[in-house]
Amino acid sequence: MALRTGLTTTRRGIVLMAIPLAAAIGACTACGPAAPQAESVQSSPSPSAKTTAATAQGPEATAAQDEAKKPSTGNTASAEPTAAPGSKAAKTPAPPTASVAPLSSGAAAGATLSALPTTSASFSKATSALYRAIEDGSPEAVRKAVKGGADLDTADSSGRTPLMRAVIAGNAAICKQLLDAGADPNAKDDYQESPFLRASASGMVGTLAEFLDNGADTHSTNRVGGTALSVAAENGQVGSVRALLKTDIPVDHVNDLGWTALHETIVLGQGSTNSITIARLLVTHGANPALKDQTGSDAFELAKERQQTQMLNTLVAASRY
Repeated sequence: MALRTGLTTTRRGIVLMAIPLAAAIGACTACGPAAPQAESVQSSPSPSAKTTAATAQGPEATAAQDEAKKPSTGNTASAEPTAAPGSKAAKTPAPPTASVAPLSSGAAAGATLSALPTTSASFSKATSALYRAIEDGSPEAVRKAVKGGADLDTADSSGRTPLMRAVIAGNAAICKQLLDAGADPNAKDDYQESPFLRASASGMVGTLAEFLDNGADTHSTNRVGGTALSVAAENGQVGSVRALLKTDIPVDHVNDLGWTALHETIVLGQGSTNSITIARLLVTHGANPALKDQTGSDAFELAKERQQTQMLNTLVAASRY
């Protein structure tokens, strides 16, 4: 009996010692390396696996991943020009969502317009209200802002005056309000565009006529040396061309690309009805179709090279007058 009691006591002791030992072993197992299966799931895929995954996601995903790996150069197409320290433009942070592109040869006016730059916190209350009124398209709010002392000569982060912003918005009524209040149709922005040039390119014929009646500079040029007639021709704006041909604007002005307005309507108009009409108007108002561009081609040759038969016939007929 005593022997059994001793054995029982010994067994209990062993059991009691085994419990904490098992717990300790379990704890060590938990903090040890993961099982092979779990490790293979969490580890980085091999190069071949990455390729397979990229292929499964499609070329768009692969291109996006490659683009993300490229270092940023800080030079994007929509970047605003850098303003000099202390200038009005420098006080206005360039909004990341603004993408109003300047006019360029072959680009339709306002084609990339998706947002307008925000106004500066340094503007007066009335001037800030004026910018908001233009964006809201509210002539009444514009009237109140102007009456309240809004600065018509101020400029936003891109050098655009309230009048320029109104032209970009295509609001003829507000353009007239601002013009009557003394706004300058010739004020250039950071891209060397003015309300006058933009109105011509956009085909805002009524506004264009008002600008011409209020001192618009017909010899003014944009950043590629194009006049209001040049940008009207390249954008197929027949109404603008008609209005401008009644002024002293040079009909055979050559821009920095070596093109006249006639060259532009042929090359960029792609033989459209508007481009043919513009070509006829230009030639009958003195444009010389024999002038050559930088490639050595005149208007007739440019039309032939592009197989614009109707354009060519129009040029020949108009040249007889």
